[in-house]
Amino acid sequence: MDAEPPHQAETKMLKRHLTLSVICSLLALHPATAQRGVVRVRGVVFDSLRGKPLDNASVSIADGHMTKSTDPSGRFEFDSVPPGTHIITARHALLDSIGLPGLTTKALVTEDGSEVNLSVPSFASMWRVACGERRAPRDSGIVYGTIRDAESSRPIANASVDVSWSDFMLQNQKVVERRWQVDTKSNNQGGYAICGVPTDLADQIRVHAESGESGALELPVGGTRVQRRDLLIAPNDSSTRGRVRGTIIDHLGAIVEGAVIRVDSSSETRSDSAGAFELSRVPAGTREVKILAIGAEPMTIITDILPHETTNLSVQLKPVYTLHTVTTTGNRGVRVFASEFEVRRKSGFGYMQDSTTIVKYNQFVNVLRAIPSLNIQQKPSSLTITVPDGKGGACQPDVLIDGARAAFNHLLDLMPNEIGAVEVYTHPAHIPARFAPVGIQPQCGMILVWTKYGFKNR
Repeated sequence: MDAEPPHQAETKMLKRHLTLSVICSLLALHPATAQRGVVRVRGVVFDSLRGKPLDNASVSIADGHMTKSTDPSGRFEFDSVPPGTHIITARHALLDSIGLPGLTTKALVTEDGSEVNLSVPSFASMWRVACGERRAPRDSGIVYGTIRDAESSRPIANASVDVSWSDFMLQNQKVVERRWQVDTKSNNQGGYAICGVPTDLADQIRVHAESGESGALELPVGGTRVQRRDLLIAPNDSSTRGRVRGTIIDHLGAIVEGAVIRVDSSSETRSDSAGAFELSRVPAGTREVKILAIGAEPMTIITDILPHETTNLSVQLKPVYTLHTVTTTGNRGVRVFASEFEVRRKSGFGYMQDSTTIVKYNQFVNVLRAIPSLNIQQKPSSLTITVPDGKGGACQPDVLIDGARAAFNHLLDLMPNEIGAVEVYTHPAHIPARFAPVGIQPQCGMILVWTKYGFKNR
C-alpha cells in the first residue's frame, strides 16, 4: 500500500487533536458526567474543651477548593467529593485563642461516602502535656505562649512570667482581699506555660527579663480553660518607642468624639471630632490599649507595639446594656425626669446633687469627695470608691451612668459641666427598686450619675 502524502497525514492528525479538544471542553461543561462516582462526605466538629459542638467552624476539603461552615449542631456536609484520601481541615476563632491553627485529619473517602469527626483536644490531654500528671483543679486553666524580643523577634529564654489575681473572703465579719501569684520561666525556645490559673477571676499577666518587659495585661474572664498569649518585650527607654493611631466608631458606625484612649499608665489621649486618635512615644512590647466612652462598654485591646513603627487600630465600641425598666432615647442610654429625681431627693434615703452645685467644682471626682461616707482613692489613671458595708468593713458600690453599668474609671472622664445630677446610696436597702438588679439582692450601695444628655428637665 502506498504511503499517504505528508500533508494528508498532518490533516488527519490535526482533526484528531481538534476532536479531543472538543470532547474535553464538553466534559468540562458537564463535570458530573466526567467525574464518575463522586460521593457525599458528612461530619461533626466538636469542642471538647466546652463539651459541645463547634458552631460556625470553617471546614475545607480537597486542598481548600471546597469549604463549608458548620451548623449550630457542629455538622458539615460536602456533596461531590471524589473517592480517595483527602485532608479535611477545620478552623475557628476558638482554635486561634488556644493557639491551634486548625484541626486536621486524613480521611479515606470510599464509594459509599464517609463520616468524618474532628475534635478540639480535651482539657485533660492539654493539661497533661503542659502541666504533667498532677490533677487539674476544677476551676483552673492554662495560659501558655512564646516570649520574643519586640525588635528582633528572637525568642527570649529565662524570662520571668507571672500571673496574679485577687479574691475576697469573709473573715471575722469583714471582707478581706487575698492576693495570689503563679510564676514560671520561659524555656530555651521562649516558650512558657502557667498551670492553675483561675478562669472566673480577673487575672493579670506580666513578663520581665534582662532585655525588657511587657505591660501588665488582663486576661479575659469566663473564656476557655486554655489560652494562648504570645508576648513581646522591649526595654522601657526612649530608644524603643512606637506609635498607636486609629479611629473609633460606635455600634451604629457613627464617629465617637471625646473617647479616652489609654496605653498602660504611660500614655493617654482623646478621640477628635473625626473619631481619630494618635499616641506617640508609646513603650514597645505587648501593651494593653483601653478605650472608655460614655454610653459604651469599656474596651480593652491587647496589641504589639513595635519600635519605631505605627500600630493602626480600628475600634468599634459596643453599647452598654441598659435597664429594661428605664425609658431609652436615641443611642445616649437612658433618661430620668427631673421630677423623679426630686421625689427621690425628698425621700431622704440618698445623697443628691444637681447641676447647680456640681458645676462649681473643677473636677467631678471632687463632687464625690464632698459626699459623706464615700471613701475615694485616686491614682493618675485609676479610681476606687468604697462605702461602709454596715459590718465594720467596706465594699465597692455599683456605678450607673445614665442608667447603664459603668466602671469607676468612667467617672474620671466626666466633666462637671456635663453632669445633670448625681445620686449616692450608701446602703443597699435604700437603692431605688428600678435600679436594683432583677432577682438579685444588692450587697453594697450604688452611685447614679445622670449626664445632661440623660437628665430631662420636666
